[in-house]
Amino acid sequence: MASPLQNWMMVLGSGLLAAGFALVPAVANQDNGDAIALPFTPGIDETGYIPEIRARSDQPIDGPIRAVINDDARRPVMSRNYPWSAIGRVDWVNPDGTVEGACTGTLIGLDLVLTNAHCLVDETTNQPTTQTIVFRPNMIQGRSAQEATVIDYVYGDSPYTGRAADDWAILKLDQPLGETYGYLGWRAVDFSDPNVRAGVGDRIRLVGYSGDFPTEYLSGFGEPGETAGVSARCAVLLIVPEGDLAETLVHSCDTNPGASGGPIFALFDDGEYYLVGLHSGSISLLENITLPTGESTDVLNRGVQVSRWAAQAAALRSR
Repeated sequence: MASPLQNWMMVLGSGLLAAGFALVPAVANQDNGDAIALPFTPGIDETGYIPEIRARSDQPIDGPIRAVINDDARRPVMSRNYPWSAIGRVDWVNPDGTVEGACTGTLIGLDLVLTNAHCLVDETTNQPTTQTIVFRPNMIQGRSAQEATVIDYVYGDSPYTGRAADDWAILKLDQPLGETYGYLGWRAVDFSDPNVRAGVGDRIRLVGYSGDFPTEYLSGFGEPGETAGVSARCAVLLIVPEGDLAETLVHSCDTNPGASGGPIFALFDDGEYYLVGLHSGSISLLENITLPTGESTDVLNRGVQVSRWAAQAAALRSR
């Protein structure tokens, strides 16, 4: 008998989709540090960069900090090490210096940041915002040692009138922050293949500056949106085959507004961290489903596949 997740009904914008999918099986004894064994494809996949001044760490918290997370699976990102150092907050800044809105972004080049198109495009005009956009790398408790201003950009499609599958933007900075903080590479993993999804399992993570995190139980780590949270042991469940969200990926990582543009990434068997997707929003379900982890939910999250933006990112890197 098919599981609820294999024959589900989703609300996709104004349309309704019924479909059957082969899903990631539950992985009972898998450690987050386990590396993914998939081949690197030259000309499509790209490596990252770790500055000599940065240590590498699989743990989002440096040192002996302990925290009671309660029912929230996210952990605060308190590490200055790579890859956490390459992730930061993207802010729309008013003339008086106040922040009107914020997303998450990731350095993918010396002066390039990956985020969502809806973190760039103004909903009222359907055009890129005229406000100043600032990237604050490795922001912890509302503080970042450096920041850079966005001076140029490319993006996939309008997030309001275009394809959800192309809700990506690459921002060019006025400073090469990647020299100091490092930057992530990417792997164009084919998540439409159920065997690939099974091979990746629950070894992906997502980092975001969600507006509800740190929670009140973690207030010592900053106000909501001031410190990123990482959701680990999550999985890409499927690629939507048709409808308004066609070609988007569906994942089980924990997020909330502010995490838009957050990196979906993993450790591979070459010892390097790579982006495997870009978080972009949520999907409301018609009924509760049971995830491979055993959890029940009526909401899942969606994202943008690497293949939608990789060629543009590689071209910008080479300039």
